[in-house]
Amino acid sequence: MNKIIFTLLSSALLIACNHGSQPKDLQQLEANEQVVDTTLTLNNGAKWKADSITNHNVVNLKTIADNFRIKAFPTIGEYQLLSVDLSNGLNTMIQQCKMTGPDHEALHHWLEPILNDTKELKNVKDTASGRIVFRSLDKRIDSYKTYFE
Repeated sequence: MNKIIFTLLSSALLIACNHGSQPKDLQQLEANEQVVDTTLTLNNGAKWKADSITNHNVVNLKTIADNFRIKAFPTIGEYQLLSVDLSNGLNTMIQQCKMTGPDHEALHHWLEPILNDTKELKNVKDTASGRIVFRSLDKRIDSYKTYFE
């Protein structure tokens, strides 16, 4: 079930943000996902351009992470609820995405590991692994300001 949700979320991101070049079918979409390079770099030394809607949605994700970080000893259930909150924020970001071109592709490179970490967070079995995944997620969300303006 989790794989289905993740696949749908990833598919929705690719489809919603890429109106002009939609894959013809799910098999082609999956093939495209397999060859995507997830290495994010600056745009020839400059930050990538993001639109105000994307910036707003990233601030929302950052707020969710900031609010979670203040918990002294989160439970497994709280890590899993965090996953739900982040998934909702990511879904909103995907639905509202209007970016195109190279800046949009860079956004995908930033976003893909966050989608993966959010999925992993939903499946944590202990607080130690939850803490590790959250730290990774938190750093990835925070890295947005390094690569985008």
